[in-house]
Amino acid sequence: MEGHILTFALIKETIGRYKKSFLALLGLMVGFSVSSGLLLYSGKELVNALVYLFFVVILPALFSIISFVVLLVKQEARVAKRMRESFLFGFFFSLGALAALLVTVTIKDIAFGWATTLSVTPAELRNALNAMALWKGFCSSCLVNQELVSLSQITRLGGAVSSEQIAKAKELGEWWKFLAMSIIFYGILLRGLFWFIAGLFGKKEELTFESSQNSDSFDGLRKSAKEPTKKEALQGRKFQLLAYDVEDLESLGLASDPSAKDIVVALYAWEPPILEFFDYLEELEKRGGRVSLLLLGANGAKPSKQDIAIWQDKLLELKKEYEVIV
Repeated sequence: MEGHILTFALIKETIGRYKKSFLALLGLMVGFSVSSGLLLYSGKELVNALVYLFFVVILPALFSIISFVVLLVKQEARVAKRMRESFLFGFFFSLGALAALLVTVTIKDIAFGWATTLSVTPAELRNALNAMALWKGFCSSCLVNQELVSLSQITRLGGAVSSEQIAKAKELGEWWKFLAMSIIFYGILLRGLFWFIAGLFGKKEELTFESSQNSDSFDGLRKSAKEPTKKEALQGRKFQLLAYDVEDLESLGLASDPSAKDIVVALYAWEPPILEFFDYLEELEKRGGRVSLLLLGANGAKPSKQDIAIWQDKLLELKKEYEVIV
């Protein structure tokens, strides 16, 4: 049982430490796979540019915009952290999709088309697509023109590929420029901007409680709660340092001893004290050593007084005597 507990703790610590790299790699792989799948071309049917645009550009962009609106409404460091991870994944998803598109059009001769059951004329579609083209001022060749849209329309009873489309197959490949610019603007640049702004919201807690960093007292705690231990007191102690959803333990400047029975679990103070976390601590307790909680704030700052009070109150409510370190 003890081996399973340690394995679980080490796996969670590893995931927390390398979460950004994992999300980036996963985003690249998913984006590349989705884009490659939608670009599969047998030569008998045209690749539907509208389907590609919807699943690779429009739908992901809508999800990102909704997430960003939620962030603007909440304006909380905890929400900003989750959203930033989402934007990071989306950013690399778009990079992977763009890479797949560029690789595919480089090594294959692809012909694009479009089809819809709705009563949409080629002129209406061209106007709609060019209206979303924020790059029209500096890359006119990356727009779709009337001739291209009319030529690439797939009619519902006209067969897979018309004789005119076969004769002008080379022109049908020009869709890739519009698709590539759509990914760059609505995938890479948009999510990169959202990721940057989410990082600014993540610093909000640090700025708000900056004045409390050198304070020796913590107002707002229950008088019956023990005074939190200063992090500096850990310098002379032997313990194993574990992470609970914390990405970078090395920046804490603490030495971890894997052979020690005493355990210090580092976690972000703004995370809610859920019962699942205390079940995890109880499993660690079975090793026989002392378990302590190291509460962290945003970007290296001390946790807020309010967050410390919430954790102290929960410990009192559950009658847990875990040492709280800040």
